[in-house]
Amino acid sequence: MSKIFTLTASLFFALLSFGQTSSSNSKTLSFNGGIVGGATLSQIHGDGIGGFNKLGYNLGVTVQVLNHTDRGLHLSIIYNQKGSRKPPNPTQGDYVTWAYRFTYIDIPILYAFSLKKFGLKDLHVEYGLQPSVLVAAEENFYGVDFDPTNIPIKDYDLNVVLGVQVEMNNGSRFFTRLTQSIIPIAPKPNNPLTWWDNAMRNMTLEMGFIGLFSLRN
Repeated sequence: MSKIFTLTASLFFALLSFGQTSSSNSKTLSFNGGIVGGATLSQIHGDGIGGFNKLGYNLGVTVQVLNHTDRGLHLSIIYNQKGSRKPPNPTQGDYVTWAYRFTYIDIPILYAFSLKKFGLKDLHVEYGLQPSVLVAAEENFYGVDFDPTNIPIKDYDLNVVLGVQVEMNNGSRFFTRLTQSIIPIAPKPNNPLTWWDNAMRNMTLEMGFIGLFSLRN
C-alpha cells in the first residue's frame, strides 16, 4: 500500500509542476492550487454507537484541474483524523465514555461541476472516490491518553465522497463533504449477522476552507 501512496503522491506533485509550465494545450486547461483545512466529525458504522460524536481536524493541499470554467477534477492529499466516540449520558445514569481515533492520509479524486446553469454560479458539487492510507489507529477507554488499539485496522481504506464548495469573494472556498467507506476497515467477525452491520466502516462529515491561488504564470 505504501507503494500506491508513493505513486499517487508523485503523480500529484507532477501535476502541480505541470500546472506551472507552459503547454501546447494550456489554453484548454486551468490549474488552481490551494491549502485545505477544517474540522472532521466522524463515526464508525458497525461499532454500535451512532452519531458524529468524534471531533478531529483535516489539513492538506489540493489542485483543481479545470477543462471548463464550470467543471473539472479536484485532487488532494489530506491528513485527516477520524474515529468514533461514545458520549456519556448522565440523565440515564451512564457516565462511561470511550473513543477510537484513526488517522489517515486521504487522497480524494473528485469530479466537480458548477451549478451556474441553475443560477448558482458560486456553488460547486463534487463527487468521486477517496483512497486512504492509515497512519495510526488508537483508542482511549480510560479518559487519559490515546494508546494503540488492539483492533486489526487495515492499512488502507476506500471511500465514496459527496461534497459541496461555495466560492467566497476573496477567492477562497467553504467546503463540506460526506464520506463513507466502501470496504470494511477491519476484518469481519467470524459469525456476522449481516454483510453490512457488523463490518466497521468510517463515516465522516467534513467542513472547512480552501485558500486557492493560480498555478499559471
